Amino acid sequence: MPHDPRETVRALRGREGRALLAEIAGRPSAERAEPRFVAGLRRRWPARQASLALQVAEARERAPGKFPAGERLWFTPALLEQASAHPPALHRARRLAPLGRVLDLGCGAGGDLTRLALAGGRVTGLERDALAAALAEANLAELDLPGAVQPGDFPGRALPPFDALFADPARRLPGRPPPDAARRGHHADPARFSPPPADLGPLLRRSPAWAVKWGPALDLDHEALTASGALLEGLGRTDYELELVSWNGELREAVFWGGVARTGDAVRATVLASDGRAPDPFTVHAWAGDPAAPAPGPVAPRAWIVEPDPALIRARLLGSFARRHGLALLAEGIAYLTGAEPAPRPLARSWPLVESFPFSLPRLQAALRRQDAGQIVLKKRGFPEDPETLRGRICLTGSRALTVLIHRVPGGHHVQLCGQEFVTEVAIR
Repeated sequence: MPHDPRETVRALRGREGRALLAEIAGRPSAERAEPRFVAGLRRRWPARQASLALQVAEARERAPGKFPAGERLWFTPALLEQASAHPPALHRARRLAPLGRVLDLGCGAGGDLTRLALAGGRVTGLERDALAAALAEANLAELDLPGAVQPGDFPGRALPPFDALFADPARRLPGRPPPDAARRGHHADPARFSPPPADLGPLLRRSPAWAVKWGPALDLDHEALTASGALLEGLGRTDYELELVSWNGELREAVFWGGVARTGDAVRATVLASDGRAPDPFTVHAWAGDPAAPAPGPVAPRAWIVEPDPALIRARLLGSFARRHGLALLAEGIAYLTGAEPAPRPLARSWPLVESFPFSLPRLQAALRRQDAGQIVLKKRGFPEDPETLRGRICLTGSRALTVLIHRVPGGHHVQLCGQEFVTEVAIR
């Protein structure tokens, strides 16, 4: 009789299974990996339960960095890695949940599904991997959330009724990737996603509302996205919207929105900011504008050096943001801006300028000595040397904390030597 992963998960969710998880969690990670410890567990527990318990315990050590109450959730390390973190997932969920019944197509272990339910959505997940589906059910139950998970694949079975569709096409194929996967773009070819764009696209076109999570490093140009067999084939520029989302300064995802899920912004950058690195609470800061607007400049450095959030840069909204806030480029093709005032946080980071000069190591060393530098933060754009390698060649003898920004200019590189980052909130105008 085929093994049913739901039985294994159900056993671990019982009293004795939870005691096993607590026992594993109480041991150091190195001890858990020892063959003697693993063999001891398997003498007392069925092999599948012992193996899954070890995986769940490992995932729970990292899960609180992605999810509130992560120490209670049911993931394997691989499924946790694939899951969207709480801030971007809940941000998306709050837009989809009010639209009615939401179908999470390929819900994995329920990272997005539980966020949709937390936002008040009436949710159903469809998942072809039996273990992932069982863990998704367990996560809904653990958080006392309504919802259902149906095993099955798309395409291949009739879909449950829905008013809004969410899809995060899997970028990891079953089994081990070939040895030359990185060189051949194994995880970067949308045609190899699951479900592939050729199958998912027609479903989007007949869905009342939809959102698709996409890799932010993939080609986001309209022509590529609407080509034959591509995700948005047959759609015009006004039939969908693009949102780039970052969390705590790290670009996390691109999301396409269609149907009645659109809001009227063709392109939007959304910056999610948490207090420290915890996933909750977080604030939402959005910027929409004309991606065709060029940024002023290049100009000579002014009183402040500004680094826009990567969501603004990837959304091609640098120009509209710079024009609105009196900023200009420092150099062509380099996403450092400069202005008379700091830019609004957290859409951008700002540093007060201390000195500006062409890069050379002796000149940088002399400036740091002159400015009494004892601690530096090194940042770069278009500069070939690794910051840590460069740091090892610099001698610091002072007491002042400074920021060193090195960027490419025609014919070489330039240094913007700055004070510490401006951290007071600036209102978004």
